[in-house]
Amino acid sequence: MRIIRSFLCMICFAIFGAGALGLGGIVFPIMLFMYRRPATRRRMLSQSIHRTWKFFVWIMAGMRLISVRCDDMRQMKKLSGNIIVANHPSLIDVVILISLIPKCVCVVKKSLFHNIFVKRVIRNIYLSNDMPADEFITRGSEFLDNGYNIIVFPEGTRTVAGRKIRLHRGFAYLHLKTGRPILPIHIENTPPILGKAQKWYDIGTKTSVYTLKLKEKIIYSCAKNQTARDAAISITNIAGTAMFEA
Repeated sequence: MRIIRSFLCMICFAIFGAGALGLGGIVFPIMLFMYRRPATRRRMLSQSIHRTWKFFVWIMAGMRLISVRCDDMRQMKKLSGNIIVANHPSLIDVVILISLIPKCVCVVKKSLFHNIFVKRVIRNIYLSNDMPADEFITRGSEFLDNGYNIIVFPEGTRTVAGRKIRLHRGFAYLHLKTGRPILPIHIENTPPILGKAQKWYDIGTKTSVYTLKLKEKIIYSCAKNQTARDAAISITNIAGTAMFEA
């Protein structure tokens, strides 16, 4: 059973890779040429990725490699202008979130901005995790004002069991600047697969159930004479507690 499931997992990621090459090398360049207005371009690119990743998740679920459960599916489809923060237990967390949320962007690794197939697309709809703070807030504010949700994994990488968790505070400063609500989401996959220390093709012998829980939105009010740094630390702590609380 494990060998069969590993083989199916390899097929899924081969499909994902082929799809990325096709989209990045053919479809996206055509879309970039067809849609000259930045707003239209962003919308079309975002919708394409949402639908493509929704199809990928559907394939993995159809092969019974994973199952996705969320009591707030309808609410997720209607989200607009939220700063979404989530814990990061597995490799496909962002794929699952974007497959469920039609209009969103994500903070991604800077290396993708140099990928020959996707760099032009990435620059249009995603944010680099190493851009200067002022630029991050400016671009993030623009996305939020246009109804996009920004997905952030404050850990910066997948969770490593036993390692002390340290959260980046960029999303907190963005919240302080824009006043947009922070929506913490707790992600749990049981049994765990695609973790930091796990081989990507070792999918186990049972369907991994991904359970997503939306927590109460955070809108922070600064105390009198509270500095931005202290406020950001408080926001990060509040959001972190919500993210990791099952």
